Amino acid sequence: METKPLKIKILGIVGTPIKNGNCQYQLEEALKRAEATGRAVTELVLLEDYKINYCIGCDKCMRKINKIQAEVGHDVFPVPIEGYNCSIKDGMEELHLKMLDADAILLMAPVYIASIPGQVKTFIDRCRTFVHDFRLLDKVASAMTIGFFRNSGQDTALDLMRTSLLAIGLNVVSYGSSSVSTREGLGVPIKETRFAVKEDLAGGVMVDIVVKKLVRTALHIKAGKLAMVESEGGSCTSPGFWE
Repeated sequence: METKPLKIKILGIVGTPIKNGNCQYQLEEALKRAEATGRAVTELVLLEDYKINYCIGCDKCMRKINKIQAEVGHDVFPVPIEGYNCSIKDGMEELHLKMLDADAILLMAPVYIASIPGQVKTFIDRCRTFVHDFRLLDKVASAMTIGFFRNSGQDTALDLMRTSLLAIGLNVVSYGSSSVSTREGLGVPIKETRFAVKEDLAGGVMVDIVVKKLVRTALHIKAGKLAMVESEGGSCTSPGFWE
């Protein structure tokens, strides 16, 4: 009996106020490479398209988690929470659901003063529930960044994104990719093209490595989960699995 090849879903998140710029272009190219493997379907979202308010520290997400844990036990994870778990009703509701539906996440952000743009940090802050409910524990992620100059903070931006992705419960599977959007990373615009990042060969190679590791690892996790369910006749997220 012929079976369809296993596929994973990748959610690409662009965290820049500039639409149709180098960050969006390179993430779109990364998603195309993932789809070219024949094993991935992809979706791209721009944080700029969503209204995302600051986390207000109300702790309502934590109170719901604690209430459920009091009923099922603190050793059960992921915590059985359905849907959106935040008191603020804005664009994050849709983004949370997209993250829960994906098998892998690619987060792209430009370098802003050796760090990331404020809207990306706000997005991360609003993922607080995932730190404690572990609903992303079987999903993988990688970070991507682009700087105007070479050695202008790409490593620190990637480090912040990797740490944040790990903190919200994702499995970071690569160091990440960093590219430059000017000629030789000297801050000189390439007037012949809107997407100067195309000229960064080393950056393109790093993107290819990120995509291959992301797809490969996500497939392994998904196949492993399916095999465990089939062999044990249950769910690998059930409490007994962790005993």
